[in-house]
Amino acid sequence: MVLGGGLPKKKKEKKTQPKPKVLDNPVLIELLKQVAGEHGYEVAKTISGEELTDDEVAKRTGMRINLVRRILYDLYDNRVVNYRRVRDENSGWYVYYWQLDPERAMGYVNANRRLLLQKLEEQLNQEKNTIYFSCDNGCPKIPFEQAAENDFRCPRCGGKLESYDNSRVITSLENRIHTLRQQILGG
Repeated sequence: MVLGGGLPKKKKEKKTQPKPKVLDNPVLIELLKQVAGEHGYEVAKTISGEELTDDEVAKRTGMRINLVRRILYDLYDNRVVNYRRVRDENSGWYVYYWQLDPERAMGYVNANRRLLLQKLEEQLNQEKNTIYFSCDNGCPKIPFEQAAENDFRCPRCGGKLESYDNSRVITSLENRIHTLRQQILGG
C-alpha cells in the first residue's frame, strides 16, 4: 500500500538556462579574428563554457599545439580568456586550464568600441574645422593651408584644386558615432 495516494512522484528535472551565446556577437567574432587570426574564433568557441588544456583544444580542433598556444596567449593578452594553473603531481610541470571569459570578452569589445569612438570623434572634429580642396583626378583632398602653399594646384597631378564639400563625410561620421554610442550603452 502506497501512502499519500497512488503513483510514486516523478523526480523533478533540473531546468538549465541556456548559456548566453557571447560568441554569436559578430563584433566579437571579428575582434577574435583580428586578435588571434582566422583560427581565433575556433579556439575561443572550443573553450567556451568549459576549461580545457591547450592539448585538449589542439585535439578537438585538429590544430597544431604550438598554434593553439599562440592563439591562447594572444587571446589572454587581449583579456578574452583566463587560465587556471595546476601543478601536475607526477611530472612537477604546470598544466594550464583555459576558459573563455564572456564578461572580459565583451569588455574587450566595448574597450575597442570606445577607442574607435574616440578616433571617429577626432576625425569628425577635423572634418568640421578644416576647409578642404581637391582636384578632379581623384587625388586625396588637402587642407586649405596646403592648397594655398601650392597655389591651388594639386601637389600630386598638378590639376586645379576646387573647394571640397565634406558634408557627406561629416554626416557619415555623425551617424557612425551615434550608432557606436548606442552599442556602448547597450553593451
